[in-house]
Amino acid sequence: MPEPLPPFLAVHEEVRRLFQELIHHPWGNRRLPDPSPWHPHADICETAEAIIVEVDIPGVRREDIQLAIEGDTLRITGERRTQTAQQGRNYHRIERSHGRFERQLPLPATVDRQAIRAEFDAGLLIVTLPKRAQGRRAHESGEPHTT
Repeated sequence: MPEPLPPFLAVHEEVRRLFQELIHHPWGNRRLPDPSPWHPHADICETAEAIIVEVDIPGVRREDIQLAIEGDTLRITGERRTQTAQQGRNYHRIERSHGRFERQLPLPATVDRQAIRAEFDAGLLIVTLPKRAQGRRAHESGEPHTT
């Protein structure tokens, strides 16, 4: 095969490298960026009675989720454990994130900290932050009630 002309040398080398990679590593040999730290997505909406936070955390067990109120912040922490260490499997690609996560959401002064409720079902955490009645003082800290 004749040598490519100098302006085309870089293109020739890149095509050669891609074919070598395709033949020797058909699933790719480049590591994807480390998915950690994991940052689950949240939706926040408001009704006349409450602020509702919905957090997608599929694959997380109920006992691996913690909620705490720290000052004017709702802190949601947890961990999604990896399933990749299974015997007899040779993974070609791992794209699902795992590991510890933390979300910190500011609490408005209107939230009744003693009435916060949390529900967890099918990978969806729903935290209901009821608004307090006018004239009642907000409590500084507390633990949300979980169901």
